[in-house]
Amino acid sequence: MFEGILEGMRLDGAIEKSVEGMLIPHFWEIPSSLKCPVVGLGISDAEGQRILKKCGRRTKNLEPWQVHRDLMEEVGSDTPVARRVDAVLKRKFSSALAKMTSLPEERLLPFLKTAIARGDAAEALYCLAMRKGLSLETLVTVVGEAHMMGHTTAVALLAARKKELKSADQVKELKEALNVERRERRRLGRELEQKTEEAKGLRLSVETMAGSMPVLEPRVSDGKPGDADALLRERAKRREIERERDMLAREARKQQREKRKLKIRAFELAIENKTLADEVMSLAIGRPAPPLKPMLCDGRGCRTCPEQKTCSRRVLMVGGLSRMEPHYRRVAEAKGLGFEYHDGTMSGGRKVLENQVTRCDMVVCPVTCNSHNACRSVKKLCVKHNKEIRFLPTSSISALTGVLLDMPA
Repeated sequence: MFEGILEGMRLDGAIEKSVEGMLIPHFWEIPSSLKCPVVGLGISDAEGQRILKKCGRRTKNLEPWQVHRDLMEEVGSDTPVARRVDAVLKRKFSSALAKMTSLPEERLLPFLKTAIARGDAAEALYCLAMRKGLSLETLVTVVGEAHMMGHTTAVALLAARKKELKSADQVKELKEALNVERRERRRLGRELEQKTEEAKGLRLSVETMAGSMPVLEPRVSDGKPGDADALLRERAKRREIERERDMLAREARKQQREKRKLKIRAFELAIENKTLADEVMSLAIGRPAPPLKPMLCDGRGCRTCPEQKTCSRRVLMVGGLSRMEPHYRRVAEAKGLGFEYHDGTMSGGRKVLENQVTRCDMVVCPVTCNSHNACRSVKKLCVKHNKEIRFLPTSSISALTGVLLDMPA
């Protein structure tokens, strides 16, 4: 199959014998069958758009495959686009190219397979394509590996999308379950308040009856039948009052037991809500939240922590929605990072923001829900203190998650 693809290489001299390790001068001179995978892996969509734009091509509303198509139409010969593609690839893979130059041909294929397994296929494939004097067997194997890598990547991408849809359904179900639990918790809270009021009323009734119950003094009967009947009636009335008081006391104890049960149930629901919220967050960021690193501080806060300089990497978020700060913090802590927040209000002065920037390793700054003054100030401060800064297109949790996933802990 691949021998037919490579037949044209003998015609243009791409497989001619030459000095071991010698490189092809320019990218457009490499074998044609290797240009497509090298450009597809080595030139990103954004880089391709910049190259075309600098060469006077319109790139607005172009799909990624259209950008790749326009690049491939120009790299067959010495064109402005081909020269820029050549420059970008040499700049990106110069160090790897220098290392692979000294490798003998029999070690190139194991190097390529190891790079594919490691995720560095782009630079390895480019370095192989730039080598002169490779045998036909080696080039056939390289093209085959690149071809099958495309199939494997497509299968993995489809599987990842299927998993993403499944995770989205699970997130939706967990959110619905969480909402049901919250409504149940609010209902139990209202019922607990009602039972508390009833128990309070019963307790007051018992105290009132106990205070108003008459004390019957023993009366000495003078032998008349009426006096004996009155004494029996008073005793019966007293027993009735005591029975009513005991009944109210039992009812009050029953209400207290119900109140304790409701408190226990409310506590259990709070734990379940927290568990569900953690599951929702883990599914939202695309993977289970790792256990948090043990904190070295004593809980007094990062600004006064004596272990601040030896603590884990920290990220500062400037701007965004203030009410979302707990959720931003959860995302950062799930990644094992320290987190600080500044709402973008500069009325307190620039010194507070500068202190936060100096304490952190990276600064994220959403361009929405933020002030222009804060964006300009934090950019200048990051340049001044040599801090990495990432501007987010939105202030959503997903935008922050995408940046923090690439940040090493």
